Amino acid sequence: MAYVNRYRAAQRSGLPISLPLIVLLVFLQACQSLPKNDQADASAVKKGDTEQSVDASVALDEAVPLVLIPDPYQSQQSNVSAQAKADFATALTAMNAKKWKQAEQMLTLLAATYPELSGPHVNLGIVQSELGERGKAELSFRRAIVINPANMDAYTHLGVLYRETGRFAEAEQVYLDALAAWPHHIASHRNIGILYDLYMGRLAEALPHYQMAQRLITLTSEKPDRKLKGWIVDLERRLAASER
Repeated sequence: MAYVNRYRAAQRSGLPISLPLIVLLVFLQACQSLPKNDQADASAVKKGDTEQSVDASVALDEAVPLVLIPDPYQSQQSNVSAQAKADFATALTAMNAKKWKQAEQMLTLLAATYPELSGPHVNLGIVQSELGERGKAELSFRRAIVINPANMDAYTHLGVLYRETGRFAEAEQVYLDALAAWPHHIASHRNIGILYDLYMGRLAEALPHYQMAQRLITLTSEKPDRKLKGWIVDLERRLAASER
């Protein structure tokens, strides 16, 4: 039953907060671009480097204190103009009203007007996904990553898009790229765990990501994730049964 419930949750998850809140956070926290010499496509990360970073990020030793790596968003100086914020608020109003075509037009103009900002591209991708324009949405999410490789929301949305369309290997790489950018991104650990567990059958690889997500939640939040704890217990049980 836990396995079935997790599968259903995975179909609905990957985007754990409501649309109005996430689009606002994406814009206000993730808009600022990195310096030009850092504006590299996340897909250009060498596979060996990615795997090395992720191996370190999921190495669990409860006896060793986990030193949290700061959110790269927070290290960036946000310098979004008042006009940009006002323009985005107008687009957000259209999104809240589910006027997707109108929002798409506004965000397309916003992205063109402020090419140094990654947030408008993420929100444009959200709108395009709602319109069923998944090819365009993919390009928007990827463009956001090119502009700002620290925009973790772009990775999250792109990975979910790939997972929902059966492109599991590409979803995996997106989450690996995200963890190379920030090894302590809870959503990426959670989502790659779901991907390995429910979609790719790589149970032994899923477990350390679930465990790392749980450990990070414990260190950063007062509210425990009981659902994730249940997934860990269920997966440990299935792994033990497979070894008999």
